Amino acid sequence: MKQNIYKLFVLMFLSVISLSAQGMRSGGMGFMFPDSLTQITLTGKVTVDSSLPMPLYSIDVNNDGKADYYLNFGPVWYSPDNSTAIRPKTGDQITIQGGKMPSLMNMNGLTMIIVYKLNGLLWRDPFDPMWNDFGNNTHMMGQHAGNCSGYAFGVSGTKPQTVTLSGIVLVDTTYFMSQYYLDENKDGKPDYYLNLGPWWYESSSSVKRPNNGDNITIVGGKLQTTNGLNVVIVYQINGKVWRDSSLVGNYFGGGWMRKNNSNDKITNPFDEKDFMMMGSGWNMGGSMMSDSMFARMLELNPFNMSNGKGQNIFKGYEMGVFSSNGSNGMMQNGGCGGMMNFGANANIQFHFDDKQIQAYHIDKNSLKVKYWNNQTNQWITISNAVINQSANTITFSNSQIASFYILTSDKVTAVKENAALPSGYSLEQNYPNPFNPSTVISYQIPVSSHVTLKVFDILGSEVATLVDEFKQAGSYSTAFSSVNSSLSSGVYFYRLTAGAFMATKKFVLMK
Repeated sequence: MKQNIYKLFVLMFLSVISLSAQGMRSGGMGFMFPDSLTQITLTGKVTVDSSLPMPLYSIDVNNDGKADYYLNFGPVWYSPDNSTAIRPKTGDQITIQGGKMPSLMNMNGLTMIIVYKLNGLLWRDPFDPMWNDFGNNTHMMGQHAGNCSGYAFGVSGTKPQTVTLSGIVLVDTTYFMSQYYLDENKDGKPDYYLNLGPWWYESSSSVKRPNNGDNITIVGGKLQTTNGLNVVIVYQINGKVWRDSSLVGNYFGGGWMRKNNSNDKITNPFDEKDFMMMGSGWNMGGSMMSDSMFARMLELNPFNMSNGKGQNIFKGYEMGVFSSNGSNGMMQNGGCGGMMNFGANANIQFHFDDKQIQAYHIDKNSLKVKYWNNQTNQWITISNAVINQSANTITFSNSQIASFYILTSDKVTAVKENAALPSGYSLEQNYPNPFNPSTVISYQIPVSSHVTLKVFDILGSEVATLVDEFKQAGSYSTAFSSVNSSLSSGVYFYRLTAGAFMATKKFVLMK
Protein backbone atom coordinates (compact mmCIF):
# COMPACT_ATOMS: atom_id res chain seq x y z
CA MET A 1 0.00 0.00 0.00
CA LYS A 2 2.80 2.40 0.99
CA GLN A 3 4.66 1.67 -2.25
CA ASN A 4 1.52 2.42 -4.31
CA ILE A 5 1.15 5.77 -2.54
CA TYR A 6 4.77 6.60 -3.40
CA LYS A 7 4.20 5.67 -7.04
CA LEU A 8 1.04 7.76 -7.20
CA PHE A 9 2.92 10.71 -5.72
CA VAL A 10 5.65 10.37 -8.36
CA LEU A 11 3.01 10.21 -11.09
CA MET A 12 1.36 13.37 -9.76
CA PHE A 13 4.77 15.08 -9.74
CA LEU A 14 5.42 14.11 -13.36
CA SER A 15 1.97 15.38 -14.29
CA VAL A 16 2.70 18.72 -12.64
CA ILE A 17 5.89 19.01 -14.71
CA SER A 18 3.97 18.22 -17.90
CA LEU A 19 1.13 20.65 -17.26
CA SER A 20 2.72 23.48 -15.28
CA ALA A 21 2.90 25.86 -18.24
CA GLN A 22 -0.78 25.86 -19.04
CA GLY A 23 -1.73 28.65 -16.66
CA MET A 24 1.21 30.94 -17.35
CA ARG A 25 0.47 34.29 -18.91
CA SER A 26 3.26 34.02 -21.46
CA GLY A 27 1.85 30.79 -22.83
CA GLY A 28 5.16 29.55 -24.17
CA MET A 29 6.83 29.01 -20.82
CA GLY A 30 7.19 25.59 -19.28
CA PHE A 31 8.61 24.07 -16.13
CA MET A 32 12.42 24.01 -15.89
CA PHE A 33 15.26 26.20 -17.11
CA PRO A 34 17.70 23.65 -18.59
CA ASP A 35 20.68 25.48 -17.10
CA SER A 36 19.33 24.83 -13.60
CA LEU A 37 20.00 21.11 -14.08
CA THR A 38 23.33 19.32 -13.54
CA GLN A 39 24.29 17.09 -16.46
CA ILE A 40 24.95 13.47 -15.56
CA THR A 41 25.71 10.20 -17.40
CA LEU A 42 24.38 6.90 -16.03
CA THR A 43 24.54 3.25 -17.08
CA GLY A 44 22.27 0.58 -15.67
CA LYS A 45 19.24 -1.67 -15.99
CA VAL A 46 15.77 -0.20 -16.58
CA THR A 47 12.53 -1.05 -14.82
CA VAL A 48 9.24 0.18 -16.28
CA ASP A 49 6.19 0.27 -14.00
CA SER A 50 3.16 0.22 -16.31
CA SER A 51 0.58 -0.16 -13.55
CA LEU A 52 -0.10 3.59 -13.61
CA PRO A 53 -1.60 5.69 -16.46
CA MET A 54 1.83 7.22 -17.09
CA PRO A 55 4.63 4.59 -17.22
CA LEU A 56 7.20 5.13 -14.48
CA TYR A 57 10.85 4.56 -15.48
CA SER A 58 13.70 3.86 -13.07
CA ILE A 59 17.30 2.74 -13.44
CA ASP A 60 19.49 0.51 -11.27
CA VAL A 61 23.10 1.63 -11.72
CA ASN A 62 24.82 -0.57 -9.11
CA ASN A 63 23.17 -3.88 -10.02
CA ASP A 64 21.67 -4.44 -6.58
CA GLY A 65 18.17 -4.97 -7.94
CA LYS A 66 16.90 -1.65 -6.56
CA ALA A 67 16.07 1.59 -8.35
CA ASP A 68 18.63 4.38 -7.93
CA TYR A 69 17.08 7.11 -10.11
CA TYR A 70 13.78 7.90 -11.79
CA LEU A 71 13.97 8.75 -15.51
CA ASN A 72 11.79 11.42 -17.13
CA PHE A 73 11.25 10.74 -20.85
CA GLY A 74 8.65 13.51 -21.19
CA PRO A 75 4.93 13.15 -21.96
CA VAL A 76 3.74 9.62 -22.62
CA TRP A 77 3.28 10.45 -26.32
CA TYR A 78 6.74 12.01 -26.78
CA SER A 79 9.36 10.45 -29.02
CA PRO A 80 12.30 12.19 -30.72
CA ASP A 81 11.65 13.24 -34.31
CA ASN A 82 15.32 13.47 -35.18
CA SER A 83 16.78 10.13 -34.08
CA THR A 84 15.96 6.43 -33.95
CA ALA A 85 15.95 6.27 -30.14
CA ILE A 86 12.98 4.42 -28.62
CA ARG A 87 11.83 4.14 -25.03
CA PRO A 88 13.50 1.28 -23.14
CA LYS A 89 11.72 -1.78 -21.76
CA THR A 90 12.11 -3.53 -18.44
CA GLY A 91 15.45 -5.31 -18.27
CA ASP A 92 17.15 -3.20 -20.95
CA GLN A 93 20.73 -2.16 -20.18
CA ILE A 94 21.09 1.49 -21.19
CA THR A 95 23.37 4.49 -20.95
CA ILE A 96 21.69 7.88 -20.63
CA GLN A 97 22.87 11.46 -20.52
CA GLY A 98 20.48 13.79 -18.79
CA GLY A 99 19.74 16.69 -16.48
CA LYS A 100 19.71 15.95 -12.76
CA MET A 101 16.85 17.72 -11.02
CA PRO A 102 17.42 19.45 -7.64
CA SER A 103 17.48 17.19 -4.60
CA LEU A 104 14.45 18.92 -3.09
CA MET A 105 12.42 17.32 -5.89
CA ASN A 106 13.50 13.81 -4.91
CA MET A 107 10.64 11.33 -5.03
CA ASN A 108 10.70 8.42 -2.58
CA GLY A 109 14.32 9.33 -1.91
CA LEU A 110 15.31 9.04 -5.59
CA THR A 111 16.57 11.79 -7.87
CA MET A 112 14.73 12.50 -11.14
CA ILE A 113 16.80 12.64 -14.36
CA ILE A 114 15.40 14.34 -17.48
CA VAL A 115 16.81 12.28 -20.36
CA TYR A 116 18.77 14.06 -23.14
CA LYS A 117 20.48 11.11 -24.86
CA LEU A 118 19.72 7.39 -24.84
CA ASN A 119 22.50 4.98 -25.83
CA GLY A 120 24.27 7.78 -27.68
CA LEU A 121 21.15 8.80 -29.63
CA LEU A 122 19.35 12.12 -29.24
CA TRP A 123 16.23 11.95 -27.07
CA ARG A 124 15.66 15.66 -26.56
CA ASP A 125 17.78 18.79 -26.86
CA PRO A 126 17.11 21.07 -23.89
CA PHE A 127 18.87 24.02 -25.51
CA ASP A 128 17.42 23.99 -29.02
CA PRO A 129 15.97 27.33 -30.28
CA MET A 130 13.18 25.36 -31.91
CA TRP A 131 11.47 28.41 -33.45
CA ASN A 132 14.29 28.37 -36.03
CA ASP A 133 13.20 24.91 -37.22
CA PHE A 134 12.37 25.67 -40.85
CA GLY A 135 12.66 22.14 -42.13
CA ASN A 136 16.27 21.97 -41.01
CA ASN A 137 15.75 20.23 -37.68
CA THR A 138 19.19 18.63 -37.44
CA HIS A 139 20.67 20.23 -34.32
CA MET A 140 22.15 17.71 -31.91
CA MET A 141 22.97 19.61 -28.70
CA GLY A 142 25.78 21.37 -30.53
CA GLN A 143 25.94 24.80 -28.97
CA HIS A 144 25.71 25.67 -25.32
CA ALA A 145 27.94 27.52 -22.87
CA GLY A 146 31.53 26.73 -23.96
CA ASN A 147 30.55 24.68 -27.00
CA CYS A 148 30.26 26.37 -30.35
CA SER A 149 28.48 25.56 -33.59
CA GLY A 150 26.18 27.76 -35.61
CA TYR A 151 22.48 27.51 -36.37
CA ALA A 152 22.41 29.79 -39.42
CA PHE A 153 21.80 28.09 -42.75
CA GLY A 154 22.10 29.36 -46.30
CA VAL A 155 19.69 29.20 -49.21
CA SER A 156 17.31 26.30 -48.71
CA GLY A 157 15.47 24.64 -51.56
CA THR A 158 12.60 23.99 -49.17
CA LYS A 159 9.58 26.26 -49.59
CA PRO A 160 6.51 26.16 -47.34
CA GLN A 161 3.34 24.61 -48.73
CA THR A 162 0.21 26.35 -47.41
CA VAL A 163 -2.01 23.83 -45.63
CA THR A 164 -5.11 23.80 -43.42
CA LEU A 165 -5.02 21.24 -40.62
CA SER A 166 -7.29 20.33 -37.72
CA GLY A 167 -6.54 18.26 -34.66
CA ILE A 168 -5.72 18.08 -30.96
CA VAL A 169 -2.86 20.13 -29.53
CA LEU A 170 -0.13 18.31 -27.59
CA VAL A 171 2.16 20.51 -25.48
CA ASP A 172 5.50 19.37 -24.08
CA THR A 173 6.25 21.69 -21.13
CA THR A 174 9.29 19.90 -19.76
CA TYR A 175 11.41 23.01 -20.21
CA PHE A 176 10.93 26.76 -19.97
CA MET A 177 10.09 27.04 -23.67
CA SER A 178 7.17 24.76 -24.41
CA GLN A 179 7.01 22.74 -27.62
CA TYR A 180 3.75 22.35 -29.54
CA TYR A 181 2.51 19.47 -31.69
CA LEU A 182 -0.68 18.63 -33.57
CA ASP A 183 -2.39 15.25 -33.37
CA GLU A 184 -4.37 15.26 -36.62
CA ASN A 185 -5.81 11.74 -36.47
CA LYS A 186 -6.50 11.94 -32.71
CA ASP A 187 -4.57 8.81 -31.80
CA GLY A 188 -2.74 10.53 -28.93
CA LYS A 189 0.51 10.89 -30.90
CA PRO A 190 1.91 13.97 -32.67
CA ASP A 191 1.65 14.18 -36.45
CA TYR A 192 3.16 17.66 -36.93
CA TYR A 193 5.51 19.95 -35.07
CA LEU A 194 3.91 23.41 -34.74
CA ASN A 195 6.29 26.34 -35.03
CA LEU A 196 4.61 29.13 -33.07
CA GLY A 197 7.78 31.17 -32.67
CA PRO A 198 9.78 32.07 -29.56
CA TRP A 199 8.07 31.80 -26.16
CA TRP A 200 7.69 35.58 -25.92
CA TYR A 201 5.98 35.98 -29.31
CA GLU A 202 2.37 37.18 -29.23
CA SER A 203 -0.01 37.86 -32.09
CA SER A 204 -1.26 41.39 -32.66
CA SER A 205 -4.76 39.90 -32.88
CA SER A 206 -6.70 38.44 -29.95
CA VAL A 207 -5.61 34.85 -30.62
CA LYS A 208 -3.59 33.15 -27.87
CA ARG A 209 -1.34 30.10 -27.83
CA PRO A 210 -3.37 26.90 -27.58
CA ASN A 211 -3.42 24.76 -24.46
CA ASN A 212 -2.76 21.05 -24.22
CA GLY A 213 -5.86 19.18 -25.41
CA ASP A 214 -7.37 22.07 -27.40
CA ASN A 215 -9.12 21.13 -30.65
CA ILE A 216 -7.95 23.67 -33.23
CA THR A 217 -7.79 24.42 -36.94
CA ILE A 218 -4.65 26.07 -38.26
CA VAL A 219 -3.44 27.52 -41.53
CA GLY A 220 0.30 27.33 -41.94
CA GLY A 221 3.34 26.70 -44.08
CA LYS A 222 4.17 22.99 -44.16
CA LEU A 223 7.81 22.03 -44.58
CA GLN A 224 8.63 18.53 -45.73
CA THR A 225 11.51 17.20 -43.65
CA THR A 226 13.87 14.41 -44.58
CA ASN A 227 13.55 12.87 -41.13
CA GLY A 228 11.12 13.22 -38.27
CA LEU A 229 7.88 15.16 -38.10
CA ASN A 230 6.95 17.71 -40.73
CA VAL A 231 7.17 21.28 -39.43
CA VAL A 232 4.22 23.64 -39.85
CA ILE A 233 4.88 27.37 -39.44
CA VAL A 234 1.59 28.60 -37.99
CA TYR A 235 -0.06 31.56 -39.75
CA GLN A 236 -3.64 31.32 -38.40
CA ILE A 237 -5.33 29.68 -35.40
CA ASN A 238 -9.08 29.11 -35.62
CA GLY A 239 -9.46 31.74 -38.33
CA LYS A 240 -7.45 34.44 -36.53
CA VAL A 241 -4.04 35.68 -37.64
CA TRP A 242 -1.16 34.38 -35.54
CA ARG A 243 1.66 35.80 -37.66
CA ASP A 244 2.24 37.54 -40.98
CA SER A 245 3.16 34.85 -43.50
CA SER A 246 4.93 37.39 -45.71
CA LEU A 247 7.79 37.63 -43.19
CA VAL A 248 8.62 33.99 -43.90
CA GLY A 249 8.95 34.61 -47.63
CA ASN A 250 10.95 32.24 -49.80
CA TYR A 251 14.00 32.27 -47.53
CA PHE A 252 12.55 32.21 -43.99
CA GLY A 253 13.68 35.74 -43.21
CA GLY A 254 17.04 35.53 -44.99
CA GLY A 255 17.83 37.31 -48.23
CA TRP A 256 20.36 38.17 -50.90
CA MET A 257 22.83 41.05 -50.80
CA ARG A 258 23.65 41.90 -54.41
CA LYS A 259 26.67 43.91 -55.51
CA ASN A 260 24.83 46.72 -57.29
CA ASN A 261 21.87 46.95 -54.93
CA SER A 262 21.54 49.35 -52.03
CA ASN A 263 19.80 48.88 -48.70
CA ASP A 264 19.18 45.15 -49.00
CA LYS A 265 17.23 44.31 -45.84
CA ILE A 266 17.50 41.07 -43.84
CA THR A 267 14.94 40.49 -41.08
CA ASN A 268 14.29 38.18 -38.17
CA PRO A 269 11.39 36.01 -39.42
CA PHE A 270 9.57 36.41 -36.09
CA ASP A 271 10.14 40.13 -35.55
CA GLU A 272 10.34 42.55 -38.45
CA LYS A 273 11.79 45.16 -36.06
CA ASP A 274 14.97 43.05 -35.94
CA PHE A 275 16.87 43.72 -39.15
CA MET A 276 20.17 44.36 -40.89
CA MET A 277 20.26 46.77 -43.84
CA MET A 278 23.42 46.71 -45.93
CA GLY A 279 24.42 49.97 -47.60
CA SER A 280 25.54 50.27 -51.22
CA GLY A 281 29.21 49.65 -51.88
CA TRP A 282 29.45 46.76 -49.44
CA ASN A 283 31.28 44.66 -52.04
CA MET A 284 34.90 45.79 -52.04
CA GLY A 285 35.68 44.13 -55.37
CA GLY A 286 38.41 41.66 -56.15
CA SER A 287 38.15 37.91 -55.96
CA MET A 288 37.86 37.64 -52.18
CA MET A 289 34.14 38.42 -52.03
CA SER A 290 31.25 37.11 -54.12
CA ASP A 291 29.15 39.54 -56.15
CA SER A 292 26.09 38.22 -54.35
CA MET A 293 25.97 36.92 -50.79
CA PHE A 294 23.12 35.39 -48.82
CA ALA A 295 22.60 36.71 -45.29
CA ARG A 296 20.52 35.45 -42.40
CA MET A 297 19.61 36.79 -38.96
CA LEU A 298 18.41 34.33 -36.32
CA GLU A 299 17.35 34.97 -32.75
CA LEU A 300 18.63 32.28 -30.39
CA ASN A 301 17.86 31.04 -26.92
CA PRO A 302 20.16 32.98 -24.53
CA PHE A 303 21.47 29.59 -23.35
CA ASN A 304 22.75 28.98 -26.91
CA MET A 305 25.21 31.85 -26.85
CA SER A 306 28.70 30.46 -26.67
CA ASN A 307 30.84 31.85 -23.83
CA GLY A 308 27.76 33.58 -22.48
CA LYS A 309 28.05 32.68 -18.81
CA GLY A 310 28.03 35.68 -16.49
CA GLN A 311 26.76 38.05 -19.20
CA ASN A 312 23.10 38.21 -18.03
CA ILE A 313 21.89 37.72 -21.61
CA PHE A 314 18.21 38.21 -22.37
CA LYS A 315 18.45 38.12 -26.18
CA GLY A 316 21.00 36.57 -28.50
CA TYR A 317 21.47 36.68 -32.27
CA GLU A 318 23.46 34.85 -34.89
CA MET A 319 24.39 36.41 -38.23
CA GLY A 320 25.30 34.22 -41.17
CA VAL A 321 26.74 35.51 -44.46
CA PHE A 322 27.09 32.84 -47.15
CA SER A 323 29.11 33.00 -50.34
CA SER A 324 27.96 31.57 -53.66
CA ASN A 325 29.53 28.20 -52.79
CA GLY A 326 27.41 27.97 -49.63
CA SER A 327 30.18 28.51 -47.08
CA ASN A 328 29.46 30.74 -44.08
CA GLY A 329 32.06 33.50 -43.94
CA MET A 330 31.38 33.94 -40.23
CA MET A 331 32.76 30.50 -39.42
CA GLN A 332 36.33 31.21 -40.46
CA ASN A 333 38.58 28.20 -40.83
CA GLY A 334 36.08 26.09 -38.95
CA GLY A 335 36.22 28.46 -35.98
CA CYS A 336 33.36 30.03 -34.11
CA GLY A 337 32.07 33.56 -33.85
CA GLY A 338 34.03 35.10 -36.69
CA MET A 339 33.66 38.57 -38.21
CA MET A 340 33.55 39.97 -41.75
CA ASN A 341 34.55 43.41 -43.04
CA PHE A 342 32.57 45.17 -45.77
CA GLY A 343 33.04 48.29 -47.89
CA ALA A 344 29.99 50.02 -46.43
CA ASN A 345 28.23 50.23 -43.10
CA ALA A 346 25.51 47.81 -42.16
CA ASN A 347 22.67 49.42 -40.22
CA ILE A 348 21.50 46.95 -37.58
CA GLN A 349 18.49 47.17 -35.29
CA PHE A 350 17.55 44.79 -32.48
CA HIS A 351 14.11 44.88 -30.87
CA PHE A 352 13.18 43.55 -27.45
CA ASP A 353 9.85 42.80 -25.83
CA ASP A 354 8.64 43.96 -22.41
CA LYS A 355 7.85 40.34 -21.62
CA GLN A 356 11.53 39.48 -22.05
CA ILE A 357 12.53 42.40 -19.84
CA GLN A 358 10.21 41.11 -17.10
CA ALA A 359 11.10 37.43 -17.46
CA TYR A 360 14.84 38.02 -17.17
CA HIS A 361 14.51 40.92 -14.68
CA ILE A 362 16.41 43.36 -16.86
CA ASP A 363 17.24 46.94 -15.91
CA LYS A 364 16.39 48.99 -19.01
CA ASN A 365 18.62 51.82 -17.78
CA SER A 366 21.75 49.68 -18.16
CA LEU A 367 21.06 48.02 -21.53
CA LYS A 368 24.05 47.11 -23.68
CA VAL A 369 24.63 45.35 -26.99
CA LYS A 370 27.83 43.32 -27.33
CA TYR A 371 29.50 41.28 -30.06
CA TRP A 372 31.84 38.31 -29.76
CA ASN A 373 35.41 39.06 -30.86
CA ASN A 374 37.03 35.75 -31.75
CA GLN A 375 40.47 37.37 -31.91
CA THR A 376 40.44 38.51 -28.28
CA ASN A 377 37.94 35.85 -27.14
CA GLN A 378 35.73 38.29 -25.29
CA TRP A 379 32.44 40.14 -25.55
CA ILE A 380 32.92 43.76 -26.66
CA THR A 381 30.37 46.50 -25.91
CA ILE A 382 29.28 48.46 -29.00
CA SER A 383 29.87 52.05 -27.92
CA ASN A 384 27.91 53.83 -30.66
CA ALA A 385 24.65 51.93 -30.09
CA VAL A 386 21.53 54.08 -29.71
CA ILE A 387 19.00 52.76 -27.19
CA ASN A 388 15.37 53.83 -27.56
CA GLN A 389 13.61 52.74 -24.37
CA SER A 390 10.16 53.82 -25.53
CA ALA A 391 10.40 51.87 -28.81
CA ASN A 392 12.39 49.01 -27.22
CA THR A 393 15.07 49.13 -29.91
CA ILE A 394 18.87 49.22 -30.07
CA THR A 395 20.44 50.49 -33.32
CA PHE A 396 24.02 50.90 -34.53
CA SER A 397 26.09 51.03 -37.73
CA ASN A 398 29.37 49.31 -38.52
CA SER A 399 31.23 48.03 -41.55
CA GLN A 400 32.35 45.00 -39.55
CA ILE A 401 29.65 42.39 -38.89
CA ALA A 402 30.07 39.82 -36.14
CA SER A 403 28.62 36.35 -36.00
CA PHE A 404 27.16 36.66 -32.49
CA TYR A 405 25.45 39.58 -30.74
CA ILE A 406 23.88 39.69 -27.29
CA LEU A 407 21.60 42.12 -25.46
CA THR A 408 22.46 42.35 -21.80
CA SER A 409 22.08 44.57 -18.74
CA ASP A 410 22.30 44.64 -15.00
CA LYS A 411 19.62 42.69 -13.17
CA VAL A 412 16.84 44.50 -11.35
CA THR A 413 17.49 44.06 -7.64
CA ALA A 414 15.29 46.66 -6.00
CA VAL A 415 11.57 46.26 -5.42
CA LYS A 416 9.76 48.74 -7.67
CA GLU A 417 6.30 50.15 -8.06
CA ASN A 418 5.55 51.28 -11.60
CA ALA A 419 3.22 54.22 -12.13
CA ALA A 420 2.19 53.09 -15.62
CA LEU A 421 -1.33 51.66 -15.53
CA PRO A 422 -1.60 48.07 -16.77
CA SER A 423 -4.44 47.02 -19.08
CA GLY A 424 -5.39 43.93 -17.07
CA TYR A 425 -4.73 41.78 -14.03
CA SER A 426 -1.73 39.49 -14.04
CA LEU A 427 0.42 37.53 -11.62
CA GLU A 428 3.95 36.84 -12.86
CA GLN A 429 6.11 33.81 -12.23
CA ASN A 430 8.55 34.59 -9.43
CA TYR A 431 12.24 35.05 -10.15
CA PRO A 432 14.49 33.30 -9.44
CA ASN A 433 12.76 29.94 -9.27
CA PRO A 434 13.84 27.67 -7.62
CA PHE A 435 15.18 30.15 -5.04
CA ASN A 436 17.22 30.38 -1.85
CA PRO A 437 16.75 32.35 0.28
CA SER A 438 14.73 35.06 -1.48
CA THR A 439 12.73 35.69 -4.63
CA VAL A 440 10.64 38.47 -6.21
CA ILE A 441 6.96 38.23 -7.16
CA SER A 442 5.54 40.80 -9.61
CA TYR A 443 1.89 41.54 -10.32
CA GLN A 444 -0.33 44.11 -12.04
CA ILE A 445 -3.76 45.47 -11.16
CA PRO A 446 -5.67 47.76 -13.58
CA VAL A 447 -7.95 49.33 -10.94
CA SER A 448 -7.47 50.31 -7.32
CA SER A 449 -8.55 47.59 -4.90
CA HIS A 450 -7.70 45.71 -1.73
CA VAL A 451 -4.87 43.29 -2.51
CA THR A 452 -3.65 40.20 -0.69
CA LEU A 453 -0.62 38.14 -1.64
CA LYS A 454 -0.21 35.00 0.45
CA VAL A 455 2.02 31.92 0.45
CA PHE A 456 0.72 28.39 1.09
CA ASP A 457 2.39 25.04 1.56
CA ILE A 458 1.55 21.98 -0.53
CA LEU A 459 -1.21 21.02 1.93
CA GLY A 460 -2.93 24.38 1.51
CA SER A 461 -1.91 25.84 4.87
CA GLU A 462 -1.06 29.55 4.85
CA VAL A 463 2.59 30.13 5.75
CA ALA A 464 3.10 33.84 4.96
CA THR A 465 1.20 37.02 4.11
CA LEU A 466 3.23 39.32 1.87
CA VAL A 467 0.60 41.95 1.04
CA ASP A 468 -2.71 42.77 2.73
CA GLU A 469 -3.66 46.36 1.97
CA PHE A 470 -5.42 48.73 -0.42
CA LYS A 471 -3.36 49.38 -3.56
CA GLN A 472 -3.70 51.94 -6.33
CA ALA A 473 -3.80 50.64 -9.91
CA GLY A 474 -0.31 49.84 -11.11
CA SER A 475 2.52 47.32 -11.33
CA TYR A 476 4.15 46.01 -8.17
CA SER A 477 6.97 43.73 -7.07
CA THR A 478 7.23 42.12 -3.65
CA ALA A 479 10.17 40.24 -2.18
CA PHE A 480 9.70 36.97 -0.30
CA SER A 481 12.48 35.65 1.93
CA SER A 482 12.79 32.37 3.79
CA VAL A 483 15.41 33.82 6.15
CA ASN A 484 14.39 33.56 9.82
CA SER A 485 11.56 31.20 8.90
CA SER A 486 11.02 27.53 9.65
CA LEU A 487 10.11 26.73 6.05
CA SER A 488 11.80 23.65 4.65
CA SER A 489 12.77 22.92 1.06
CA GLY A 490 9.84 22.03 -1.15
CA VAL A 491 7.01 23.18 -3.38
CA TYR A 492 4.89 26.15 -2.26
CA PHE A 493 2.14 28.26 -3.84
CA TYR A 494 1.52 32.00 -3.84
CA ARG A 495 -1.92 33.49 -4.42
CA LEU A 496 -2.88 37.01 -5.48
CA THR A 497 -6.38 38.30 -4.72
CA ALA A 498 -7.49 41.74 -5.96
CA GLY A 499 -11.21 42.45 -5.99
CA ALA A 500 -12.83 39.56 -7.89
CA PHE A 501 -9.51 38.54 -9.46
CA MET A 502 -7.61 35.55 -8.09
CA ALA A 503 -4.52 33.78 -9.45
CA THR A 504 -2.19 31.15 -8.00
CA LYS A 505 1.29 30.04 -9.05
CA LYS A 506 3.79 27.49 -7.82
CA PHE A 507 7.36 28.10 -6.72
CA VAL A 508 10.15 26.00 -5.23
CA LEU A 509 12.27 26.79 -2.16
CA MET A 510 15.68 25.13 -2.27
CA LYS A 511 17.61 25.30 1.01
